[in-house]
Amino acid sequence: MVGSRSLTGSRRAAIQKAFTQLMSRLNEEFSFGLHGKFVIALGDEFEGLIQASAASQVIPNLIWRIEQLFSDPAIRLGFGFGGIDTPIEDNVSSLDGPAFHRAREAVEGAAKSRKMGGVFQGFGNKHDEVLNGIARILHLQRSRWSRQQRNVAVLLRQGLRQSEVARAMSRSRQAVSIDVRAAGWEAYVEGELAFTKALEGAIAAGGSR
Repeated sequence: MVGSRSLTGSRRAAIQKAFTQLMSRLNEEFSFGLHGKFVIALGDEFEGLIQASAASQVIPNLIWRIEQLFSDPAIRLGFGFGGIDTPIEDNVSSLDGPAFHRAREAVEGAAKSRKMGGVFQGFGNKHDEVLNGIARILHLQRSRWSRQQRNVAVLLRQGLRQSEVARAMSRSRQAVSIDVRAAGWEAYVEGELAFTKALEGAIAAGGSR
């Protein structure tokens, strides 16, 4: 959680409550792809264990949902790929292995370089570079959307057509179309598809170095 140390009093209490609610929401939405539920660690961090077979589906959607549901303060994300040395169980706090070590290094690297949108480590040198590059480009594009463009993007990503978005937002289809073009939505969709395919390739390669 970026800048969490500066939070005090009622603001900190409210953020911690929202953070706890976020964990419940994520565990419910991504239960199909988790080996271990997301849990809060050290007060302002969280960790979880994603199934390798579901990573390409979970990770892009997880990044999107966290930014949508918890944007203030922002959350830096680190993803580590590797083995687990301890027996896998639901309580991820008791697990250990290269996957967690690499995730920690990714988070620390993200904090040091102030990178948002997800940092990847352990997927293989070339795969790490590709995943980090795509993650950074997608985050940059999202960060440039206006609030209205973001609202349109949320509905489009849910599968609505532009005409349906217009009705849902009580706007003209032409106005929605202008926001879609300004947001570069078609390019963003292609970028997310590339992200998914890159994750599939990295997982299939087994994190070789």
